[in-house]
Amino acid sequence: MNIAYVITGLGVGGAEKVTVDIANRISRLGSNVMIIYLVGENLNQKNIDTSIKTYGVNMKKNPVSFFICLIKVWKILKDFKPDIVHGQMFHANIFIRILRLFAKIPKLISTEHTSYIGGELRMFLYRTTDFLSDLNTNVSQGATDYFVKKKAFSAKKSRTVYNGIDLEKFRFDPQARQEIRQQYKIDDSDFVFLNVGRLVPAKDHTTLIEAFAMVTSTKTSKLMLVGYGELCSDLENLAKRKNLSDKVIFAGKQDNIADYYSAADCFVLSSAWEGFVLVVLEAMACKLPIVASDAGGVREVLNDDSFIIPVKDSQRLKNKMLYVMELNKEQRDQVGEKNIKTVQRYDINIISNNWLKIYQQH
Repeated sequence: MNIAYVITGLGVGGAEKVTVDIANRISRLGSNVMIIYLVGENLNQKNIDTSIKTYGVNMKKNPVSFFICLIKVWKILKDFKPDIVHGQMFHANIFIRILRLFAKIPKLISTEHTSYIGGELRMFLYRTTDFLSDLNTNVSQGATDYFVKKKAFSAKKSRTVYNGIDLEKFRFDPQARQEIRQQYKIDDSDFVFLNVGRLVPAKDHTTLIEAFAMVTSTKTSKLMLVGYGELCSDLENLAKRKNLSDKVIFAGKQDNIADYYSAADCFVLSSAWEGFVLVVLEAMACKLPIVASDAGGVREVLNDDSFIIPVKDSQRLKNKMLYVMELNKEQRDQVGEKNIKTVQRYDINIISNNWLKIYQQH
């Protein structure tokens, strides 16, 4: 089977990460796979199996470039002769649907990775091009229901397919815990809250820092932020204004994310909106208790409402962070063990086999 993945870009986001993981495993299961990305640089090349060809078409934000890239991708697909073309994310989905108007695409799947895609115009474009897709998927049931309610996806050909993670890669490592804590001069007695994600408005780190300021005023703790983004300077300044410069650690982008999960005592997600929260799955697999805002697919994944708080509510976030801090180690370990069991259903191998069945059915 020939399968072509078409994605908006191959940056460092969760959708890109999942697409690469699925493509790798589908290739290893015997299919001939390629990845086409429309914009930007390929920041995932080292993670893509050598058996998979990747093509970047360098599309710009103008109609001429859009048309030229349609021709480029048409030629690539004509040579590849795909049985399935699988679009990922809004721009790629609309692009490949338009391409289908004049190019032969036997089966077309459109996958979205969030319920928030940037406004009604994008929903309108999904709605008006829906007839060009054979199957629509989203990564949480809440997001799928939302798209169907908005009539962006037709109910009869839409379904939820969850994302997955590599459970061999994400597991608690006591040695990594010690090494990371030594690297950042974190005492054994320090309780470390961790957040992993881009420093962008969607992740709402402002609410997290405000909540942490209230936590650390009564308890000894540190907050580690792993990731980078446009709000880095603003968040550093906020930490300074809150007198937290020695307690909030801006670790930047890191490749060894699993080690950082191991170094923490609790993972905190403060997002205002999300698609499917891969970082929560990763933290759960590393035996961490989770405190999370009610964004995207968090409720479906965590399956424990007692650790979920409303979005943009620093007071309730603070209360729940303090609650986890006050658990003794045995109690936190019990929560962590429960999370490890819960996350087994999201094994990337299980999810990849699900996708292979979907491809074969279509």
